[in-house]
Amino acid sequence: MYCPLLFFMSENKIYFLFFAFINKQLNNSSGQAQSCPYNNSTTQQSITMYLPEKNMGVVAFGVKTGIITADDHIVEVIKKTIDRHPDIIRDQDILCITESVVAITQHNIVTLEDVSQEIRSKLHLQDDSVIGILYPILSRNRFSMMLKAIAKAVPRGKVIIQLGFPSDEQGNPVITRETIRKIGKTSHDILTVEDLGSDRLLHPETGMDYIDFYQTIVMEHASGVELFLANSVNFMTDKNPDAIIVCNVHARHETLEDVKENACHNVITLQDICSDAQQTVYSEYGLLGSNLLDPVKEQLKLMPRKSDEVCEEIRTMIFNVFGKDVEVLIYGDGAYKDPESGIYELADPVSCFGCTRGIKDRNRIGVKTKYLMQKLYNEGKSKEEIAGIIELEGKKFAEKQAKEGFSAQGTTPRKIENLVSSLADLVSGSGDSNTPLVIVRGFI
Repeated sequence: MYCPLLFFMSENKIYFLFFAFINKQLNNSSGQAQSCPYNNSTTQQSITMYLPEKNMGVVAFGVKTGIITADDHIVEVIKKTIDRHPDIIRDQDILCITESVVAITQHNIVTLEDVSQEIRSKLHLQDDSVIGILYPILSRNRFSMMLKAIAKAVPRGKVIIQLGFPSDEQGNPVITRETIRKIGKTSHDILTVEDLGSDRLLHPETGMDYIDFYQTIVMEHASGVELFLANSVNFMTDKNPDAIIVCNVHARHETLEDVKENACHNVITLQDICSDAQQTVYSEYGLLGSNLLDPVKEQLKLMPRKSDEVCEEIRTMIFNVFGKDVEVLIYGDGAYKDPESGIYELADPVSCFGCTRGIKDRNRIGVKTKYLMQKLYNEGKSKEEIAGIIELEGKKFAEKQAKEGFSAQGTTPRKIENLVSSLADLVSGSGDSNTPLVIVRGFI
């Protein structure tokens, strides 16, 4: 029984190293097969197999870089990593680097005190002000620290939290539809904590009662808290808070406009906080996508800044040092949705924070092989003719970025940067594989 352990490249071949689990008893005179090769009598020996790269499709693999700290420079980290195994990269590879290590090497870190002071200044808050929070996501490492900073901005004031329902923007459930019906409410109503009662829905993955969690955080740092569920900003603006922070991620611009239409103009989004390019520490996305770095020192890591420039710098280094023409991108959360929980992975504002010019805003448009293959087969074409036509059609789509024609039916054009970022996050980020560098081959 063969279990693939790793693969490596040499010239135009990809080599796979396997462990062959061989049961000693299989070599005895009886010749009987054993039901389970994984027992105390198994021995291991390694074998090597290879496949020509021309027979391979897209390949993505993580590369361990070692520990990366704020003392490092990300370009040097990538250089040293590849220098250990120069043959690991090829022309047209896409080098994907997770946003967190880029931000850390940029020292893009803020404290909760920094955030609180900026919120007070931007919104002209007093110690006893009332501040409204619209549509935060349910997250311990994403939003809870921001909530703490907001509460600290009004130590003698009040924080009003409005959650969307039945789930937040990411699909984290707040309340079941059955419960909504049971208490005689609809999606157009306001639901108070009293309406929900004590038997509240716990998060299916973390087991958290986020309503209690968020209320507790506020009460530890401010004088009052009010939390309710509603799907219209009117319920928040009707309470006439001194200021409002729009906290959803992907629909923030629409929510901001809705609030302003209700004559509330002392309002900002999370992107407006820690986004001043005149400061030493900032991100173009502000607090969007930021997450907990050190709970003791109350530090938040922002998203990396000037990511396109970082990618171009790495690409230039790769070409000058290793002679390879590659593309580079910096990725965050993958843009995919869990089919069972319904939770959307993308809590970051984008899946790709920056990339080199060769793939920026470029669609991956391909031939829908199964459609074209059957069409040509029905026309009486041979396998050789079908293969040749499909290859030519594929080149046409790649060169012209064409989206029309029968060959493209069933395909949805998507940006290469978003597709590859999601792939990289699945390979590395979401798997916590300690491989902040992912190499994708055969995609372009």
